[in-house]
Amino acid sequence: MIRRTRGGGTEETARHDARRRAAKRPARWAGAGLAVALATVGFVAPAHAAVDAATYDVTIRATGAGTVTGGGTYAPGDTVELTATPGAGQVWAGWTSADLAWIGARALSFTMPEGDVTLETSFRPQIAPLKEVYRDYFDVGNIYSNAGTYADGSQASSTIARHYSVMTAENNMKPDQLLPNNNIDPVTGEFTFTFGPADAFVDQTLARGMKVHGHVLVWHGQSPARINSGATGGTRAQAKANMEEYIREVLTHYRGKAESWDVVNEAFVDGLAEFDPATQDWRDYLRGGPNGGQSRWYSAYANGADTAAGEHPADFLYDAFVYARQYGPEARLEYNDFNVFQSEGKAQAILAMATDLNARYAAEHPEDPRRLVESIGLQSHNYINQTPAFACSDRTRLRSLVKDAAAEWQPGACSNEASVERSLQLITEAGFTASISELDLQVWEAWNGQPEGEDRAAYRDLTDPTVADRISRGEFDYWVGKISNRAELEKIQAQRFAEYFAVYKKYSTDINRVTFWGMTDQASWRFTHNPLIFNSDFSEKLGAAASANPERWLGQRHPVVDTSKLEAAIAEVKALKLSAKDFTGLSIARVKAVLGRVIAVLATPGAQGKVNAATAALHEAVAALERR
Repeated sequence: MIRRTRGGGTEETARHDARRRAAKRPARWAGAGLAVALATVGFVAPAHAAVDAATYDVTIRATGAGTVTGGGTYAPGDTVELTATPGAGQVWAGWTSADLAWIGARALSFTMPEGDVTLETSFRPQIAPLKEVYRDYFDVGNIYSNAGTYADGSQASSTIARHYSVMTAENNMKPDQLLPNNNIDPVTGEFTFTFGPADAFVDQTLARGMKVHGHVLVWHGQSPARINSGATGGTRAQAKANMEEYIREVLTHYRGKAESWDVVNEAFVDGLAEFDPATQDWRDYLRGGPNGGQSRWYSAYANGADTAAGEHPADFLYDAFVYARQYGPEARLEYNDFNVFQSEGKAQAILAMATDLNARYAAEHPEDPRRLVESIGLQSHNYINQTPAFACSDRTRLRSLVKDAAAEWQPGACSNEASVERSLQLITEAGFTASISELDLQVWEAWNGQPEGEDRAAYRDLTDPTVADRISRGEFDYWVGKISNRAELEKIQAQRFAEYFAVYKKYSTDINRVTFWGMTDQASWRFTHNPLIFNSDFSEKLGAAASANPERWLGQRHPVVDTSKLEAAIAEVKALKLSAKDFTGLSIARVKAVLGRVIAVLATPGAQGKVNAATAALHEAVAALERR
C-alpha cells in the first residue's frame, strides 16, 4: 500500500500474515547473523534465500517532492534495493533509519534484518544560483584547478555556470607556473615565461561571462628560487629588479583581463594572536624576520639594504604594490593572508602594514588619488570549532543572532578577539574593502592538516555510513562527547556557513567577493575535513542551503542587509549647509526630496538592491548641487 504524506512524498508499506513467525522461532538463513550490512554507492550486497517463510516490512516515509522505491515485504537476508528520485527543482536529502543504525545518505541498498525497517528520507528545493542570490551584495566565486574544471558536460562546468561569477586559478597563475625555475637562465637571469595554461584559464573564464581574480604575484611559496636567491636574485638590487620585470610582464600580459590581483600573499608569520600597533612594529612579524618563518623575498631584500638610509627588508611589500599599480593601474590591488580572523593579532598587524604603505605612497605619489593597498583578502580556511562568525553583543551588528555564552562550536558563538565580524569591522574602519578569498570551513580540530591521512581514497562524505563512528583520530578528540556520529557535523557546519553569510551580507557594501576554495569536498585541498558545500558527487550538503538562504536557516524573518553606507550618506547630507546663498533653490529641493525618500528606505530597507539604489541616488543628488 502507498500513502501520501503531508510533505507530498509517498509511504510504501506491505503486510504479510506470516511476518511474526520469526518471533516464535529463529530464522534460518545463510550468513544472516545479527549485524546489518549496508551498501555504499556502487556496491550492492548479495541477496540470501530465506529457508523459512518469515518476512518483514520495509516502510519508507518520504517528505517533499520526489519518488522513492524499495518499500515492501522481504525475508531476512534479502537485498533491499532503494531509489530516491527528486522532482523538478528538488534535491534529495538522503536516508536515515533508526532500525539500521543510521543508514547514510548515499546508500543504495541494505541487507534485510530480522525485523521491520522504517526508512526516513526527504526532498528539498534546490538552492538558487548563488551568483543571483548575492547579485546585489558581492560576487561569488570558486577556483579553476585544471582543464577538466571547464570540461563540456562535466558536473564542475555546469555547477560553475549555475553558481559563480568570478574565478581564481588554484595554481595556474602562481609564479612557479608562469615562470618555472628552469625558465630563469642561471647565468644571465633571463626570464622565459610559460603563459599557456594560465591563458587558457583566463580566456575561457572571460568567454563564459565571468570575472578573473589574479592569484598571486609575490609570495614566499610556489615561486622560482632564482628570482630571489642565488647568483641571479640573492641581493636586494637583483631581487628588486627581478620583481619589477616579473610584475611588468605578467600584468602587461593580462592587462584588462583580471579585475583584481593578490599582490602579496601570506607575508606574516603564523599564530600572531596579539599585536598592538601603538607599541609594536609590524615589520618584526614578517616571515624571515626576528619572529621566525622564512621568505626569500625578505632575505634578499636584507642582503644589501642600506639601513642607515632607512632601507629595510620589509620594503619588498611596498615595491610589489607600487609595481602592480604602475603596470596594472586598472586592477584592484589586494593583500591576502590566512588567520585574518585573529582580530586583535594578525588582522591588526596586516592593517598596520597596509596603512603604512598607503601613507608612504600618498607622500611619494600625490598625483594618484587611489590607495595603494585597496583591499584585504581573508583566506578563511577556518575551523567550525575555532572561528566564530560574530563579534559579541557589545560590538555586533547582528545582535539577535549572537549568544555571548554559547560555546565556540554552538549557534551564536562570538568573540571580539578572533571572529570574522570583528576583523571585518577593523578592516572597514581602517578604510579598506575586504575579499573573502579562499573560503572553506573545516570540520575537524584546528591545526590538523589531514586527520585521516593524505590518501585521497580515504575521503568519505560526512553522511557515509561506513565511517559514521569516525569522529576522532588519536589525540584529536574534540568532538568526542559532543556528537555521536559524523552526520551531525554537517548540520553544525551548515550553521556556521549560515552565520558567516549573514555577516558577509551585513558588511556587503565593503566586500568585493566571496570565493569558495574548491568545488566539492573530495576535490578540496583539505578533503578529509569535508570543508565545502557540495559532497563528492556534487550533491548539496546542508551547508549549501544555509549559504544560499542564511536567514531561513537562522530563523530571521527579514533579509539581512547592509545599511552602513546609506547611513553614512544621510549623515553627510545632514551635515551639509544647504544655503540658498551657495546653491540654487531647485538643486537644494532635489537633495531634500531624495533625502526624504532614502530616510524612508532606511526605516524599512527590504532588499539590498533597494538600499544600494537609495545610497546611489543620494550621492547623485549631492553631486548635482548647482552653485550660484
